[in-house]
Amino acid sequence: MFRTLVVTCALTVLAAVTTTGCMGRYVSCGPEGETPAGLTASDLLGAWHGDWHDHPAGDLTLRADNSFTATRDWPDPEPFGGLPQEERPALTTGSWDLATPGDQADADLDLTFPDPHVDPDGGKYTVPYYVSGTRAEPVLYTYTDDPDLCEFHTLKRLKRPKR
Repeated sequence: MFRTLVVTCALTVLAAVTTTGCMGRYVSCGPEGETPAGLTASDLLGAWHGDWHDHPAGDLTLRADNSFTATRDWPDPEPFGGLPQEERPALTTGSWDLATPGDQADADLDLTFPDPHVDPDGGKYTVPYYVSGTRAEPVLYTYTDDPDLCEFHTLKRLKRPKR
């Protein structure tokens, strides 16, 4: 009798945890993973191609001077002030910053877009990204909404720059 009660309680708790979204941060569901040990900014330089919900979305080029260029099909409309895709500039530029080991940063990589709709005199909008994979083949990703939904904008390198 006691054994049946324990098994029933354990199954009830397991069902509650896995169906309420409480496991979302503890169970990997996509590109999530550890940041590659020893990752440096030079490991991320070059051209990247993105996908969002398994559809092409946004190319990105990270340069050594910590600037970047992103294409109009970037999935997050906020950096473009909510403009429809056809009205967005073909390219937008911004700056990027890789967190250093020991930082208490929320993300591994911050992409900072200009946002003239918030402040025409230099407003900015930052999108946090995480890095997984390896130093040789890193993957950039961010959650598109609630992490429990397992929906990501991921970017994979198109070509490795010459060093």
